[in-house]
Amino acid sequence: MKFLESVTQLCIGVWVGAMTGFAMTAPQLFSTFGTERQRAGDLAGAMIWRINTVGMVLGAIALVALLPRLRQGLNRWRTALLVAALALSLTGAFYIFPQLTQARPPRPIEQYAETDPVRVNYNAWHKRSEQVFGIAIILGAGVILLGPLGKGKGKEAN
Repeated sequence: MKFLESVTQLCIGVWVGAMTGFAMTAPQLFSTFGTERQRAGDLAGAMIWRINTVGMVLGAIALVALLPRLRQGLNRWRTALLVAALALSLTGAFYIFPQLTQARPPRPIEQYAETDPVRVNYNAWHKRSEQVFGIAIILGAGVILLGPLGKGKGKEAN
């Protein structure tokens, strides 16, 4: 069972770490590109897509490692948090990202007025993607944090 816990912690740790690392460094990406925000946005989008895809694979592996231990400690809660994080990643991949791509204007976004409906719509989808990404980070962190807390005595030990 310790091996399964190690797999769970490693997979979720890498996933949450990648998401957090991106969230913390994205502002630097945009400042590096300066006026070429479109290029920065294209690169950021590709990075997020890769992080999300790898994260779903890692999350699925962690879920498989958690399933045999559902009745132990806090693993039911951890599983629920993980399933919710995976659901958000799937929502991002198959609903929000396509909507964001569809809402992307033909010209660089900064060429549109703040109140232009094209920019307002794109910004709304971008904000949703940030929210989903942030909530998935929090849920994944919960899976990690509850791991050591769920170690009980005897049969309840992870």
